[in-house]
Amino acid sequence: MKRLKLYAVMAILGTAACLLYRQLTNCGKTAPVHQSMSNLQPETSRKAVSHFKDVPDITLTVRMSSVAKLLKYFYCTMLRSLTLYWSTSHLGNLVLILDKESKDDRKFAENLQKYQKKLGINISFLYEPLPKDKRVLTTAKSQPRGYNRQLYSSFIMDEFISTPIVAWIDTDGKFTTPVTRDNILNGNKLRVKGMNTFQYAWISRWDKFTERMIGKHMPSDFMTYFPVYIWRDTITNCRNYILKHLNVSTIEKAYIRVGSIDYNMHMSPVNTIMTYAYYFEKERYDWHIDIRDVDLHNYSKLHKIPDHELTSTDMSPDLHVALHEKYYKDDKNIINRQAYCAAVNNTVLNMTQDIQKMCEPFKTNEMWVLFEFCNKVKQVHLTTWCKNKNKHCSSMIKEHYDKTRLLVNEGVYKLDLKKIKVVEEAANFHKIKCQPFL
Repeated sequence: MKRLKLYAVMAILGTAACLLYRQLTNCGKTAPVHQSMSNLQPETSRKAVSHFKDVPDITLTVRMSSVAKLLKYFYCTMLRSLTLYWSTSHLGNLVLILDKESKDDRKFAENLQKYQKKLGINISFLYEPLPKDKRVLTTAKSQPRGYNRQLYSSFIMDEFISTPIVAWIDTDGKFTTPVTRDNILNGNKLRVKGMNTFQYAWISRWDKFTERMIGKHMPSDFMTYFPVYIWRDTITNCRNYILKHLNVSTIEKAYIRVGSIDYNMHMSPVNTIMTYAYYFEKERYDWHIDIRDVDLHNYSKLHKIPDHELTSTDMSPDLHVALHEKYYKDDKNIINRQAYCAAVNNTVLNMTQDIQKMCEPFKTNEMWVLFEFCNKVKQVHLTTWCKNKNKHCSSMIKEHYDKTRLLVNEGVYKLDLKKIKVVEEAANFHKIKCQPFL
């Protein structure tokens, strides 16, 4: 009996040891290495700001590597706008997932870490080991190795992040307004935006990849907004479903099998995961899908979503807090000025004479950019949801800025342009020069 008790205790201790080991190594599976976790103390706790008190913990997540093109987007587009319009104190930390074996990635992280305090942003750096099966890197023959790797990484993002919500954004995502609770959640449901962009050839390729991975067709294109908000366990559930559907033991095998079928295969993990969410976890999300000028019944038939047809409640308009810089034409750099002026308008912030002068032409402008994502590929809602710039969309813009004004006046968003200079100083380490922000 004593021996049995001893074995039981040893089993419990062994399980606990394995759980601890799994956190560090995932018990033999590929797992991220935590190199740096930020501990900057917020000036104001989330609970002290009633607007955010019931928001679950969020991680703003970027999967990248320190290649020149991505670094330029990261510093000049994403990070500069993030310092103004995303509050890591009240919404969640920024996590950068990098390549474990890359010395350049570590140098990038070490340099950026030096500027965290000046920026007032909590940034954590995680390092992902190479996949065990290197065929992951060449699965889609038409895509570079690094891009293949980052696409694959999307299916294991939940192993990196511990918060209930993953806010997924690319390096070329540009924030255009302070982010509020209501931009993320409707009640306790995460907001999702989608659009009928099936006229583009690459969407059919994404749809083919998605259908092969989970046996379901895309009900919409979900790559039409940033950040994409996902319940962390939706990624876990989707991956487990893929393994079962394809009868494979690892996501690497699934990715390689499906991705190598066609030389020109295009993968879109966002669309695959959100399509899974639509079919199997629809009640956990708040859907806003723009089907453009297609009849609702015909749309469901056309895109093969039997027994899961869209309803009118799935199609209400919703605004965007970011645009896709790579595919957004703004040669005169107007958006940054217009966005900043809209954010500071009618707040307690004291503007310099230069800023007042800059904002004068925008005083009567509405921020219709909040209904745009890409304009080079026509991912905008100004001819659909907001046709003729209707009153409903106009009132949504006004309501949004009523909320952001309160957040600015409460000190949640300081809109401090000096932080832009700090980002540019950090970028100098890589000899990156950004065009003027304003």
